Amino acid sequence: MANLYYNDRLIIAFTSLNQSDKQWSAGAEITWKSEGGRCSHSIGGLADRFKTSEDAEKFVIHLAKAWIDANP
Repeated sequence: MANLYYNDRLIIAFTSLNQSDKQWSAGAEITWKSEGGRCSHSIGGLADRFKTSEDAEKFVIHLAKAWIDANP
């Protein structure tokens, strides 16, 4: 699991191993403060699979950063 800040938003990236095919999938939660409250956006249900946890994590962090850039 990776936690990092990007443009004042916290990205929590996580991976999971599919036991049947030994491939990794990833998801992320993005949170930020807005007008006195907290907001969040989830990235999940992705069909992409990877041979390593690190590759899956890098992929979902890239998606999360792209989402942040598109939703300032």
